[in-house]
Amino acid sequence: MADSPLEQGWNVVTWALSGSYDEDRPVLIDADQPNRSLSKKQAIDLVARLSGSFQPGSTVCVHLYNDIIYPVLVLAILASHCEWTGTNPAYTSAELSHHFAQSETRYVITDQAYVDVVHQAITASGQNIEIIIFSDIVTDKPGENDLRWRCNKYDLATLHSLLTHGDESTLRRRLQGIPNHSPATAMSTSGTTGLPKMVQRSHRSLVLETGGTQDHNSAKPFQVRRLYCTPIFHAFSFPEMVINTIRLGFPSFYMRRFDESFANKVHEFGITETMAAPAMLLKIIQWTEKHEEQRFKLQGLRTILCAGAALASRLRASFLQLFDDASVRIVQVWGMTEGGWFATFWYPEHDDTGSIGRPLPTCQIRVSEVPHAELPDGRQVGELLVKGPQLLTTYKGHPDATKQAFNDGWLRTGDIGYCANGKVYIIDRAKDIIKVNGWTISPAELEAVLHQMPVIVDAAALSYGTGTKEHVAMFVVAKEPSMLIADIKHHLLQQVARFKVATCEIHLVDSLPRNSSGKILRGVLRHQLQAHYGNGDHGID
Repeated sequence: MADSPLEQGWNVVTWALSGSYDEDRPVLIDADQPNRSLSKKQAIDLVARLSGSFQPGSTVCVHLYNDIIYPVLVLAILASHCEWTGTNPAYTSAELSHHFAQSETRYVITDQAYVDVVHQAITASGQNIEIIIFSDIVTDKPGENDLRWRCNKYDLATLHSLLTHGDESTLRRRLQGIPNHSPATAMSTSGTTGLPKMVQRSHRSLVLETGGTQDHNSAKPFQVRRLYCTPIFHAFSFPEMVINTIRLGFPSFYMRRFDESFANKVHEFGITETMAAPAMLLKIIQWTEKHEEQRFKLQGLRTILCAGAALASRLRASFLQLFDDASVRIVQVWGMTEGGWFATFWYPEHDDTGSIGRPLPTCQIRVSEVPHAELPDGRQVGELLVKGPQLLTTYKGHPDATKQAFNDGWLRTGDIGYCANGKVYIIDRAKDIIKVNGWTISPAELEAVLHQMPVIVDAAALSYGTGTKEHVAMFVVAKEPSMLIADIKHHLLQQVARFKVATCEIHLVDSLPRNSSGKILRGVLRHQLQAHYGNGDHGID
């Protein structure tokens, strides 16, 4: 499919398949089974054969870990005139149920291992949702038994059963009817406050974003070979792992999840670029301290895209010390689910000033006129505001929240910072959200879960600690003074994904400080912790 300027009204699928390169060369490669791969030609064939499998206008949820089929599924969903949404396979049934209801999911594609949890979530949501079982349409030849998955009480369709005899010409006709302003994705976010909501973004929004994030690859003195191990459904990963990999055609290896095999895979596949959250960089450092050979195996890396949380300067320096080549770059990316990437650096720029990047061509970034603080040099800092065509269309089903997120057309990011010399700097966070290992967690969600316990009178969740030590701190007022913290944590683990609360600390208190309007004074609680523990960077079991 031929090249075109960004503004010719293309939808995401046409844009993703527009690259010009050898269409028989493997592009999507399984990092655990490298013989399992897809070329652009094979990907187009699968998208064509899967498109039309869903009722137009529906939302289709993909509940899977990273896989080379995932980008194909997303493109097939969009080619069916539907909207994609993705969920974390670590979610509990309660979290899934909320996501299904908020996203108005009609179909969910998942693995056999998650069927029970998905079924429980569907029952709780009260939605009419069809489950489709993941089957390996890359390597498995469909037999009669591959079209249905039967186990215990389940009799469900598989991906194989969706395959038709469609071809590229059929796909082209389908794509012609997709307006670029129509909804493409619904991603979960807490925004700057409240329970998780669905950010709805259009085809045009994603096309503009992925055009703006494209690096100067032709100028690089090395071949771009990517290793992906960040969650594909995350707003940091999605534009690269789903859209730009196929569009730009560089070899990309997909790990199911980030694990200790990372360095081996970098070495084995000649990887030069990867994506990571700060907590992952810390893990890699720790692994190299235990196994010196892992440091050697990392030497081929040239670029690490880093996002999801603040990157401490000390962690950045420690990670770069692993490499013999001083040209290795850690490139920060700043953005939000509400609009994807807002700022980054393009090759060959190095930055050691602590900036999180330069604005994308489609983004305007400015500082709020209401000052938040003053730096020692007299510079005023305030909330960073973003404007541009790549921003969300709406919080799905929450028009009031959409209005509140904007100030005269500018998206309020909740991040405090300033701009200087064309670069953006972040120094604080105004919003209530919590960042744990790159994951965004809503205090309101955790508080609502605790209020399900009859013995709990009041509860507050807040962020404590900095950088990779940031974690959840919870203050709980209980009817019974003998309430066990272990019981509270057990309840949390039953209701939300483990990564949200595995390292949380819980404090039983007599009351919570509130202002005259009843809002919890989280700053007061945070100061109490700091007075007792210091900066919050102490270890937690």
